[in-house]
Amino acid sequence: MLPLHWIPAPPMAPETRPMRQPGSLTARLARSGRVTVDVRTSGWQAARADEAQALGLAHAGMRVFVREVVVRRDGKPAVLARSVTTIAGVGGPWKGLRRLGRRPLATLVWTDPRIRRGPFEFTRLPLGSRPLARRSTFWRGGVPLIVMEAFVGLPWPRVAWLKRLRRWTVHQSA
Repeated sequence: MLPLHWIPAPPMAPETRPMRQPGSLTARLARSGRVTVDVRTSGWQAARADEAQALGLAHAGMRVFVREVVVRRDGKPAVLARSVTTIAGVGGPWKGLRRLGRRPLATLVWTDPRIRRGPFEFTRLPLGSRPLARRSTFWRGGVPLIVMEAFVGLPWPRVAWLKRLRRWTVHQSA
């Protein structure tokens, strides 16, 4: 895939609003259907230019560990996801990435309170319908893990924070 041009979203961009919710995307999907993960690839690849820059690598083409999956809700593709880290990352704080199998990445990134997530960036993928994608970098022990998620199964459920009940609720979109 070609290098992607990532941009921060305007503060209230309507099309990115559902993609900016905090917390686990997988958990939100699971509230409105059965979630499964199909692993497309998991192993060593050459870093794309945009990934090399985000990971702080010297140049594109350097060896990185990549896991690509299709997240399905009720059997239908909902998200194409790509997780990328460095050799040091997969040998260190992100070593669990190699052993995830069909389990969602959420089981790795949302179980350790020391993990921090950076801001979202957005782009459209150069695929058929040009799906909107987001990426952010998770940090653990100073080592980055880039997570890109392309939203392919629209419409998305609207998710709202119920302040008085201190929990999330899901509303099916029409």
